[in-house]
Amino acid sequence: MRTLLAATLALVAAGCGSAPPDYFAEAATPETVVDGEAAEWPAALRPVPQEAGLSLGLRRDGDDLIVVVIASDDRQARRIAVGGLRLWVDPTGGTDRVLGVRYPAPPAPDARSVARSGPLRGGAIDDADPTRLRRRFESGLDQVEVTRGVLTQRASADGGFGGLEAESTWGSRGLVVEMRIPLVAAPGLLETAAGDAIGLGIELLDAQSTRREAMMRSRQPRPTTVGDDDRPMPPPEGPALEPDGLDIATITRWLRAEVG
Repeated sequence: MRTLLAATLALVAAGCGSAPPDYFAEAATPETVVDGEAAEWPAALRPVPQEAGLSLGLRRDGDDLIVVVIASDDRQARRIAVGGLRLWVDPTGGTDRVLGVRYPAPPAPDARSVARSGPLRGGAIDDADPTRLRRRFESGLDQVEVTRGVLTQRASADGGFGGLEAESTWGSRGLVVEMRIPLVAAPGLLETAAGDAIGLGIELLDAQSTRREAMMRSRQPRPTTVGDDDRPMPPPEGPALEPDGLDIATITRWLRAEVG
């Protein structure tokens, strides 16, 4: 009876607690390379918390963490194609945004303003247009956007910036993003080496994908408060959005990864 009660309480605590789930980075295999392909990952994939159609794989290669995120459905793939995928790293295992890496890097101007003004104002991108969306995705594949504190800069995705490397492909099986992130102290990246566990935040742009969806959402009451990980973007400079404008936010799914 005590054993059953303890097990029940553990399950309740796991469901109600706020601690991110544990993920484990296994040793990299010889086939583990950052090439934007997913052939070597199926056995290591796990679902991203609270995200249907999005999977995560982690492997440790020496002092580097290799991360793959796979969007297996069209909605998730479009979110990444429009705004890029940003990974936040907290080397202490918490949820502090110490290092952020966004890839594919959004074309200038920033993806936030582009996404706001695109589909409804005839601007830079309409993510309902497959051809234009793919061009946007491909235009950001050669660079990453790195954020540390208040500083955000663009860098090459080929490993020349502190060993940071990224590659992505978008094919019939979904959109694949692979990154190599050094976990040792490196200029422009982490100031101190990571421990045996890191906090990993998966941030996605949360926006309506078509004009119709945006118009339907604009007719619904908007919440007056948001959670820590559902924070709205700051309002753009200039005129306010029309009533049927896009509602842009970032969604961050945090997890704790054992990498030691």
